[in-house]
Amino acid sequence: MLFATGQLGTALLAIDVERGTTKVIGPTGQPGSIALAITRNGRAAYSIASAVTGFPPGIDGANAQLARIDLATGAATLVGRPMGGNLSVMGMTFAPDGALYGAGDFDPQSPTFNSLYTIDVHTGLVTRIGSLGAGVNETDYIMSFAWDSHGNLYGASMMALYRIHRNRTTNMATKVVDFVGSSLVMGIAIDEDGSFYAADLVGPPTLSTIYRVDVKTGFLKPLFNTGIAFVHNIAFKPKGDGQHDRD
Repeated sequence: MLFATGQLGTALLAIDVERGTTKVIGPTGQPGSIALAITRNGRAAYSIASAVTGFPPGIDGANAQLARIDLATGAATLVGRPMGGNLSVMGMTFAPDGALYGAGDFDPQSPTFNSLYTIDVHTGLVTRIGSLGAGVNETDYIMSFAWDSHGNLYGASMMALYRIHRNRTTNMATKVVDFVGSSLVMGIAIDEDGSFYAADLVGPPTLSTIYRVDVKTGFLKPLFNTGIAFVHNIAFKPKGDGQHDRD
């Protein structure tokens, strides 16, 4: 099963890729919770409430705070205290060792634009690791992360797929391919067979689509329309053994 955030982070979704169906699990109760990182044991997920100023309208990104999401109900519970820095974290992921990573600083004029951070799941505070080095424009900002079964980390901007090298402290991101078929990609996920999927952030009347990604060409093959507006991050729930659950 593919989980996703939708409707500007106000709802948690369950997406059946094989059947092409989307179900709203429930409201997050924390608008702007657009990131989504599922724990390695698959028992819970995390997001950032009020992540981005104005997304949705009225949200102040200065109040961004880590939130734990109940995968059964969609309800988000705030963790720790506001992270500070107005970082606009939209992409998050749990590493195989359990560390929570996020991409932050959406200001192209900032010297720390598009950086990789660790996030403490108890306090909600962040520690900068270094620059992702994916580019200098907002369209280069990493919006989503996903791991393959070999332990390789990938990231997606709105327009391209990247391989993330965590052993570096700068220029961690190497472009794999530019996307063909959408310039609004906000979510990527990789299943246990190594297939890449993407979601785009599209409002009414078109709404968001789930794609299969050709990693060699970047072509986004439309699979089905979710029927939901503004789908952002997507993630497969890992099984207890660390593999992905597609049931």
